[in-house]
Order: sequence, then structure tokens, then C-alpha cells
Amino acid sequence: MASPISVPRRALGAVQIGIATLLLSQPLALRSVTVGAGTPTLAEPGTLVALAPPALVAAGAVTFLSGLAAVRGRTLSPRASLATPVVCVAAGVALGVDVGPEAVSAASLSVSGVTPFVVAGATIGGSLAPVVLGATREDTVALLAGAVLLLVGIGLAPAPTLALVAGLLGGGVAIGALWTLDAESWRP
Repeated sequence: MASPISVPRRALGAVQIGIATLLLSQPLALRSVTVGAGTPTLAEPGTLVALAPPALVAAGAVTFLSGLAAVRGRTLSPRASLATPVVCVAAGVALGVDVGPEAVSAASLSVSGVTPFVVAGATIGGSLAPVVLGATREDTVALLAGAVLLLVGIGLAPAPTLALVAGLLGGGVAIGALWTLDAESWRP
């Protein structure tokens, strides 16, 4: 028989998965705005709208994995949180693939110019989850792996400073919200 705490936790997990789905789908709505933007620069303030997709993908990935753990009635372990950057990369690449009018032909697929920035920024934001959980739960492997992924994301980003800002906004805000809403998974 399930404990009285596990039912609300599983319901919270279902809500988190729903929120994650919304967060991960929002960059599709922004796709028409960010296609011409390319990599954002401070010189052109109009291109800063391209900060939203990596932030939303990072927040969605962190929330999704936390929700999956809650639905299963478990806490998100630091090593399981290492899957967050993988989800970020997969979602970032999927959002960057444009399907032409001939959707049947594989040759009609192309990757938009903003994809490397989205993937790098989202990976930076997603790497915060293993860093935070590794630090609070004293899991050195997860902490170091998350830190390495974070540094690799910064190193490979087309605009490292802005990718770091986007990642910190997405992953940091999601972790802060989950720290309050799902304390069992995130607090030490």
C-alpha cells in the first residue's frame, strides 16, 4: 500500500511533467522569431530574443527529470540528473531541425543557424542539476561530471557569455522553483 506522502508526490510529478512539456514546446512558438536572429549579440539587442529557447529547454529538461523521479515515487539522484544535459541536447537539436514542404524526403531537413547556441545554452543550464545535486548530496562524481559538462558547453558555445546567461536563467530558475516546490528531491 502506498504511503500517504507518495500519492501527492506522484501528483506533483505529473504536474511537473506537464509544465516541462509546456516549457519544451515554447521554443517551437518562438521559432519564427528566432530563425532570422542567429547567434545573439549585445551589439544588436533585437537578437537577444534568442536567449529564450535555450533557457526554456534547460528549464524544461530539469523539470522533466524531476517530474519523472517524483512520478516514480523517488527523489532525483545526482547521477540520474546527469541525463539532464542529454535531454537538453536532444531537445535543442530537435527544435533546430526544419522540415521543408517535402516532409517525406530526408534531403529536405536542415538545421537552423541558431541550433548550436540553443544546444550549448541548454546544456549549460541542464548541467546545473548534477552540479547542485552533487554538491548538496556529496556525490563527487556527479558534481565533477556536471562541472565538466558545464565547461564544455561554455567552451563550445558560439557566444559563450550569452549562452551562460541563457543557461543560468533556464536551469537556475527551474532549480530554484523546484527547490521550493519539490524539496524532497532537491534539498539536502
